[in-house]
Amino acid sequence: MLRKFLLGAALALSPLAHADIVIGQSVPITGLVGSTGKALALGASLYFSRVNANGGINGEPINHVVRDDGYDPKRTVANTRELIDKEGALALVSYYGTATTVELEKSKLLDNAGIPLVGVHSGADALRSPGSSLFVFHTRASYRQEIGHIVNLLAGNLGVTRIAVIAQQDGFGQAGYGALKDALAKRNLTLAGEAWYDRKSGDTTKAAAELAKANPEAVVLITVSKPAASFVKQFRAAGGTAQLYGLSPIQFEEVIQTVGKKEAHGLGISEVLPYPRNEQLRFVREFQQDAAAVLRDGTTPSYAVMEGYLSARLVVEALKRAGKNPTRSAVYNALSSLKRYDLGGFIVDFGDKKRTGSNFVELTMISPTGTLTR
Repeated sequence: MLRKFLLGAALALSPLAHADIVIGQSVPITGLVGSTGKALALGASLYFSRVNANGGINGEPINHVVRDDGYDPKRTVANTRELIDKEGALALVSYYGTATTVELEKSKLLDNAGIPLVGVHSGADALRSPGSSLFVFHTRASYRQEIGHIVNLLAGNLGVTRIAVIAQQDGFGQAGYGALKDALAKRNLTLAGEAWYDRKSGDTTKAAAELAKANPEAVVLITVSKPAASFVKQFRAAGGTAQLYGLSPIQFEEVIQTVGKKEAHGLGISEVLPYPRNEQLRFVREFQQDAAAVLRDGTTPSYAVMEGYLSARLVVEALKRAGKNPTRSAVYNALSSLKRYDLGGFIVDFGDKKRTGSNFVELTMISPTGTLTR
């Protein structure tokens, strides 16, 4: 049920042809990371649907327009140009990927149009360093922060010193790889091994064999979901016994779907959002309620669905603050002044010219039952 809805939601999110408030989104609907892209689109649609059901913004419905970029940077730029020029989007929401967003920033489309992008499924420093576009508002902690937590656990708490890495051959992989080397250097450690895989094929066969032979105590996975799953299985089959920890782009449900609970058990993952089943937080309870109104089979949505939902909530808050006839500049100014905004146990802060709105990171692990332990 969930997978069918993800596909339907991402391809045709009940567009309203005459709506004045257009919010655009470019994500991979197809390809290696299509499941995550569809989940981001679904998450945004959940909240926009709630707003529309309650009368929209000042009586105007939100038209959520989604384009498939297939994880191809050139298509991301082309989609964004179309969303800006042809669709007249007021804001953009919840994009996917480091390489795609780096290419988008290079194009200067956001700056030239004065249009904000709220939420990118990436924690790369390349999107956060001085000179990065001020029109990109990040809703998640950086990869450097995620890796810092992992290294603190392994080297600081557990005394692990021989740490290796498998990384994707692109900007995402380079960002995580560089952050890991820096984190190890602070403890006078160096990599015990490294291996890379192609971002298009996702083939980790060679990498798994190389790292199993290197016999490290731990391996950090700078990967997306399907390559993470295949690496875990191949690495164990090759005799690898190391502890395995990955970053937040790995969706634990997709790992389990790919290789099963038994193979997935023990994989640690750093997360940059609250656990989607942590009902102690009002933000999570509201997320579940909005999801339940659409997902009739009782499925609990994933971190990626929550990420799209979070970004949509921030866009809507900015629209409300932008006045009766919101413009791109008014939405941008509203986001820029969003200081310590509490969504119900989860705080986002873009005040004082911040563009990374959250520093939340927690470490989890896939249990034998296919749930996460924290």
